[in-house]
Amino acid sequence: MSNFDKYSYMIMVDNLFTTFKNFGMNDPLEQAIETTEKHFIYDLDNDLKESLSLEAYAKYGSINIDKPSVLKRNGLSNWDKHSRGYSYFWPRYEKYLLSEKNWDDETVRSIDVSTDTILDCIGNPKGEEEFDNRGLVLGYVQSGKTANFTGLINKAFDVGYKLIIVLAGMHNDLRTQTQLRLEKEIVGTINSITKEKQGVAKIKTGGTQIETWTTPQEDISTANAIGIKNLDKPILAVVKKHKDVLPNLIELIKRSINMSGVNPPALIIDDEADQASVDTRGKSQPSTINKHIRELLNLFNKKAYVGYTATPFANLLIAADTKHNDFGIDLYPKDFAISLPKPKQYCGPDEFFNTSGYMEDNKPLYVRHLSEKDIDVLNDIKTKDDKNLFKEVPPSMEEAILSFLLTIAIRNLRGQRKEHNSMLIHTSRFTDVQNSMCSVIDKFYKKLSNEILYDSNSQYINKLKSLYDEDIVSTQIREDAYDEEYQMFSWIEVYKEVRNITGKVEVMEINGESEDALEYEKHKENGLNVIAIGGNKLSRGLTLDGLSISYYYRNSAMYDSLMQMGRWFGYRKGYMDLCRIYTSKELADNFEHLAVVMSELREEFKKYDELRVTPEEYAAKMKDHESMSVTSPNKMKAAEKNPDYSNSLQQTRLFDRDKSFYVQNMKATLKLLNKIENQFEIKEGSTRYHIAKDIPSNSIIEFLLNYQTSKTATKVNSKKIASYISDLNIKGKFNEFNVAIVDVTPSTLESKLVKTKRIEKWKVNLGPISIKSAVLRSIDKDKGKGSQHVDLGAVVASNQEFIDIGNSSNKKSINKQLRNKENPLLLIYPLHPDVEPFRKLNIDFSEDLVPIGFALSFPDTKQNQSSDNKTKNGYGYIENGTVGRDK
Repeated sequence: MSNFDKYSYMIMVDNLFTTFKNFGMNDPLEQAIETTEKHFIYDLDNDLKESLSLEAYAKYGSINIDKPSVLKRNGLSNWDKHSRGYSYFWPRYEKYLLSEKNWDDETVRSIDVSTDTILDCIGNPKGEEEFDNRGLVLGYVQSGKTANFTGLINKAFDVGYKLIIVLAGMHNDLRTQTQLRLEKEIVGTINSITKEKQGVAKIKTGGTQIETWTTPQEDISTANAIGIKNLDKPILAVVKKHKDVLPNLIELIKRSINMSGVNPPALIIDDEADQASVDTRGKSQPSTINKHIRELLNLFNKKAYVGYTATPFANLLIAADTKHNDFGIDLYPKDFAISLPKPKQYCGPDEFFNTSGYMEDNKPLYVRHLSEKDIDVLNDIKTKDDKNLFKEVPPSMEEAILSFLLTIAIRNLRGQRKEHNSMLIHTSRFTDVQNSMCSVIDKFYKKLSNEILYDSNSQYINKLKSLYDEDIVSTQIREDAYDEEYQMFSWIEVYKEVRNITGKVEVMEINGESEDALEYEKHKENGLNVIAIGGNKLSRGLTLDGLSISYYYRNSAMYDSLMQMGRWFGYRKGYMDLCRIYTSKELADNFEHLAVVMSELREEFKKYDELRVTPEEYAAKMKDHESMSVTSPNKMKAAEKNPDYSNSLQQTRLFDRDKSFYVQNMKATLKLLNKIENQFEIKEGSTRYHIAKDIPSNSIIEFLLNYQTSKTATKVNSKKIASYISDLNIKGKFNEFNVAIVDVTPSTLESKLVKTKRIEKWKVNLGPISIKSAVLRSIDKDKGKGSQHVDLGAVVASNQEFIDIGNSSNKKSINKQLRNKENPLLLIYPLHPDVEPFRKLNIDFSEDLVPIGFALSFPDTKQNQSSDNKTKNGYGYIENGTVGRDK
């Protein structure tokens, strides 16, 4: 067989694989190979079949895609086996990414896999039942979230969603940027004059047409919201989250539904979902944007809301059960929360900052601390009236600009000559200050470029050479974080290239008052080189293409705001070694703390995905900080400090009244005991116990996450205890537990039998454990009489919490000291269902279903800690503690 024939074979496999995959078939690669072999025009002997199929597996089957971490509501999906096939929009977009944007297979497959996961959660628009699914997608800052939700939109149109609304930030620039992107990559445009095809139209046209209600120039306004719209065809609207825009949109849709009788399946994508969307007021009257989004959702019978953000702190701290009589439920991701995997070649917080315990002399190579003079100058600028205090470019800013020139030159020499290059200067939110600073920097840059071109003795040439030798070449020698090998050049080569590009750098002021604009698209042929000076407009959503040098001195008291201001995250293929962040040591420390917080949050998602925790069961936790808060206080009304269970006994005393509560807890217990199985030993005495030692803490955490503590319990919450144990596991504590199942206490049972004449032994089947009789507690009286729960008062008998400890004493104080040398203890109580508090519930309890209580005896974790309770973390010390949603 010729090479051409082999090529034809692989093309056929490729086309069939893509088709079968997009149709939703199982094992699409295997079926593609099988179909190719059956219908290939040439006869293939067995050896050749095997050789070609192995080659196909090597090409398409070896791509190892990291899957998203998913928390989702049980029974969420309502998709039939083949109802999620993609016929037009997604295949077209997929091919566009591969052939026009030249993205690699792995990146495109990753978008394919993650958007399938999201689509599985948002509801089937062709199904008969109505749905209201709400979720959150956690990405990375500047990581390509837009590409992900563009893929999701293409797939949603394929499967039958009619109206898709993208809430694209709060500023016109971001909305316009998003509109242009989606028109190219979903709609596909053709220039009315030149007939030139743009975006996905280059791949295919003539299929289903998408109507757009918005344009790059026009949002939904009073003028274009007049009339009635046809809702029975694919529609895309890209809308600002603005108090005047959203009511126009709501009124247009409401009028169109009423007049046409068509209620379309709707998907609302909320880009930057932590900004403006979160309710900051409360149940009585939601904040304006939050209220409008809820009103918008209420218009539809079949609807899905998907929030995208890289900083989900506020979204995960929303109370899960907030509901308003007029506006309905809040935007908590009640149905799903998905953490996207880190994209290939993405450089984020982990790459720029210390999240893995570097020693002091091996800090990340990209942070440069500002000089005292820079800090003094910037600290003096407190209001817009201080704009004239910035009179000259301070030393570190000067170095940053020189570093930017070196970066452009080296990228050009590396073959990236037509790529964009951006430098960010962000020091103040005041536009007057930005304007003044821009003038000073522009004047300085003109002087700098003139000297480089015309004065061979210029101090700046010497500074450039020193910076190149001491900061870039030395970084190259030490650089070992990436597999990529960076090409280096002699100083003379670099100097010549610097001279070539000095006149091609623009200094721009980017804010609402300036006429400057980052029009990268206009410079796509030769690349734009820009020093961008701005504030809020550059702090969220807006992309700085080819950003390499960041000069940043703008603190925030909140995690989410500060992280979003870090625009230096993103894809830096071929020049990551040249990237620099010029900032203060304090800000570097704060960013490093945030990097650790985000890393831990993503790890938490992975863990809870494995344990199949639902969003309502999930109580997000974030490490707190001595000077910053997780988000603004009015977004944290459902947050509280995680409790500390050190040196304590926690026990269940409250039980709900519905049967499902008891069924769930019985299941959770059986699951745990089946895992432990043969490790139990019986301890006889006045009470019979089944005791197992050194059980991995993961099994205990899983039990606590599956177990339901009473909805009315305020002190003992199984999910919070699981979170507490998980936190300590990270620090190497509580990695093993002892487990004791409480069995019959003959003397107590006999005395009660005699006394009451009605309570009998109650055998219990606990999987590998057979209980002679359930435990008697609160025989005659429910201490919570008249309440919405059963209250037993207590389940742990005197000194029972130390039953696993050898040589235990009658003195609690001595036993507590012994506990500190032993594992924590989990006590499980199969409770007698025929006592008065449970009998009155009229639940059909049996040997296979009894109330289950538990208790946990914790050692003193602080026994060997210093009194200030601080932990070394990265650059400095931070207070221990986490913030979590109050469930």
